[in-house]
Amino acid sequence: MGYCGGDKEKPNYYSLGDQTEAITIDYDPEVLSYDEMLNLFWNGHRCDQINRSRQYMNAVFYRNEEQRKIGEASLVKEAARRGISAAEVQTKILPMKTFTYAEGYHQKYYLTRFSDVRGFLNEAYPDAKSLADSTVATRLNAYLGSGMDLDWEIFLKELPKYGLSEELENLLAQAAKRQIN
Repeated sequence: MGYCGGDKEKPNYYSLGDQTEAITIDYDPEVLSYDEMLNLFWNGHRCDQINRSRQYMNAVFYRNEEQRKIGEASLVKEAARRGISAAEVQTKILPMKTFTYAEGYHQKYYLTRFSDVRGFLNEAYPDAKSLADSTVATRLNAYLGSGMDLDWEIFLKELPKYGLSEELENLLAQAAKRQIN
């Protein structure tokens, strides 16, 4: 989680300037293309709703000319899929400019309900970027924050690989087992 799309240097939650809250995704184009990633985005996004606030604006930010072209083409394709004109799509395709990681307390929001887990992760990843980039924190946040039906058996198999204390691992295993039953 962070801020991008604007010109304000060193934005923060209380002083965003013209920045927008966003996420950045590191991906391997050999595994998932930018176009495929955008297809996933559009499938889970309401592009016909406008948010008048720059802070929460609907946007896809691109890093280079190739991503801009792919992003604009995906917008047109999504509009056609929804049976609306491209002009009716309220999601903007904009240059990223710079990306500034949000403060640590904004990273992995769903973990805030699990203070023991969050405390452990804050010690293991002392700055916002390392916490945001942590695969372990991302997986835990996704599982613990999701209201969706997830494969908790996979979570239980992955759990020992996370490097958590035995106490935390047991706590999380118990929570997962409650989800299974």
